[in-house]
Amino acid sequence: MGLRVFIAALMYGLTIGIVAIISFFMVVFCKAKRSLHDMMAGTYITYSKPGEIEDKQAFVD
Repeated sequence: MGLRVFIAALMYGLTIGIVAIISFFMVVFCKAKRSLHDMMAGTYITYSKPGEIEDKQAFVD
């Protein structure tokens, strides 16, 4: 029983660690500065303050 818990914890730690490392490198080296959770959620990074519109053309009909 103890070995099963140890192996499960090891696998969990390895998979979370690999995902965290990949996500870190994506933020550091990609031009868009988006990590895995940003891509899955469809979000993007902006550098404007709240209330400012960064791209006014995006909201014009």
